[in-house]
Amino acid sequence: MAVTWKFRCLVWVMFSGLVTAYAANYCWTSDVSWMIKTVIGILTGFCGLSTVIALHISTVCCSETHTLVTLLVEYFVQQIPSLMASSVYSEIEKVWQRPMEEQEKFLMKLLARDAKTEYGMTHGFSDIKSLQEFREKHPLTKYEHYRDYFTRLADGEKNVCVATKLRRFGTSSGTTGKGKLIPMVSSKEFERVVLAISSLLFSPSPVQKAFMLYCKPAEKFTKSGMRIAPVMFIPESKIVDLFMSAIQNLPPIGLRISTDFEATYVHTLFALTDKNIGQFFAPFASQVYRALKMLEDEHEMFLEDLTLGRVNPKLQLDEGIRRSLDAALTADPARADELRREFAKGFVGIVGRIWPHMTHVSTIDISGYMKKLNATYTKGTRLFSSGYACTEGLIGVNTWVDTTPQQYTFLPHQMVVEFIPEHLSTKESPHTLLMDEVEVGQRYEIAITTTSGFYRYRLGDVVEVVDFIEFCPVFTVMYRTGELLNLRSEKIDVLVVNKAIQESLEGWDGASLVEWTCAESPLLYEDKNDGEYDMFYLLFVELESDKEIQLSADQKSMFDKSLRKQHEFYEHYRQFGTICEACVEVVRPGSFNKLKTHIIANSTANYNQFKMPKKLRTKVLLDFMQECVVNNNN
Repeated sequence: MAVTWKFRCLVWVMFSGLVTAYAANYCWTSDVSWMIKTVIGILTGFCGLSTVIALHISTVCCSETHTLVTLLVEYFVQQIPSLMASSVYSEIEKVWQRPMEEQEKFLMKLLARDAKTEYGMTHGFSDIKSLQEFREKHPLTKYEHYRDYFTRLADGEKNVCVATKLRRFGTSSGTTGKGKLIPMVSSKEFERVVLAISSLLFSPSPVQKAFMLYCKPAEKFTKSGMRIAPVMFIPESKIVDLFMSAIQNLPPIGLRISTDFEATYVHTLFALTDKNIGQFFAPFASQVYRALKMLEDEHEMFLEDLTLGRVNPKLQLDEGIRRSLDAALTADPARADELRREFAKGFVGIVGRIWPHMTHVSTIDISGYMKKLNATYTKGTRLFSSGYACTEGLIGVNTWVDTTPQQYTFLPHQMVVEFIPEHLSTKESPHTLLMDEVEVGQRYEIAITTTSGFYRYRLGDVVEVVDFIEFCPVFTVMYRTGELLNLRSEKIDVLVVNKAIQESLEGWDGASLVEWTCAESPLLYEDKNDGEYDMFYLLFVELESDKEIQLSADQKSMFDKSLRKQHEFYEHYRQFGTICEACVEVVRPGSFNKLKTHIIANSTANYNQFKMPKKLRTKVLLDFMQECVVNNNN
């Protein structure tokens, strides 16, 4: 029988408790010098503290894969934020009670910071005395406004626009447009708040490891030698390796894997070794779904590796990485048998059955994958998005565990937020509203002012205000303006398209949706300079079914009919014939995985931050998808 950490800690408690009692008694009763008593007193205090820690660990769920060093490292890393959580949350509640005051205070500090930079002097930061004056004098901006400034900053030029130490430069995914180079400034306050809220909501054990998904992105450097990497980036260092060993099962060498399939497989394999996994982290819900689908499809391979204690030779891995992983993976036939029994019951709710102590899956939902997960692999396990973030910064935090869809609120002391009413979002310089002017039930495009050097920056995300926490708006994320379908100014957002697809699925012979994307017909004729052409939408769908999928013309027309029913302006243009019937194309299985690989290979995107574009914006991507259509003879 294996010796558990609970047993070890109870032994530790007894031994440490006896030493503490003996040392305390000796210090109190013996006639020795004060210096010796001081030393003994310190040792007594240390032993007493270790007794309390060991006793605490013995009462909570603990990952048995810990070493003594990783056990103590994770305990302190997790326990300190947990002890501070109530205090931190109380501070944030006070901020939410006076959001406009905090917004103004934050802005004044930021303007003072950058006032003597070229950007600050050009825009008169020194003369701006209020938030209102700032809105009057500084224009709303988009990324092109900053491209030259940020490029010069990256090249090493001083005093350009951001007058503070940069952590590194980030790159946006580039999946909905051209990739961006973005200065990244350390913000420990955001991290502190997110950790505090998560601790209060879930009260996790401080010694349960996590299952996380990570694929090493390609590293680049600026001319000045500063690293360029996406938001989710784990640097290589001994301290980071120790930290990562403490919080997750995969040896640090596994974090060097740079191919998606291999990285996902190896992370999942090592997570399977630990029945007491406490949390599951992934940037996007689509990655969670993909990992669990891999577990279902390749479960025999996982069981074989666990039984033999090695990483499957079919994986394309660097030999040095493979040797290290094989050395770290201990054969565990008993765990493999346990998993085999659970797999035999099916994969609905599999997460809660193979990791019964998991508190939640932490991820962000972009394409409706949380709904698919709730109905399949994670049924019965909480799905939670702790924050709403992008390369430009952390926009909001979530303080509601079971609310669907996921909702967030702002941190007014960390970012100035302005709201552009949805109907004005197509205008160049629309009037904006502040936090105390928005209304529940209304949608707004948001503009942000941040520590990264963005001022009144139009992020392109549209949110809906659903409530207030104290006096601060609570919102859900609706869509990105860059993904609106817009042939004749009808502006159809992805929520409407997705709803039309879901409605159409009911008549598509029991098929389930894997993924979808759209394009506008003018893209077909981009390289033609003359002649008129029809205006219509192209919908590409990848479907999954127990039988071969052959949609008839009538079945394909269901999508157009549903779109007409849901969108008044689209129906108007269809009636008058200025927009033709939407074209539905079914693509071969695996097409969207191939599209993802293609985009990553030809953009600044990487696997950790990839979001499937819901609107194809280039002829190259449209041609790529047309080559994947099932009735294409090429």
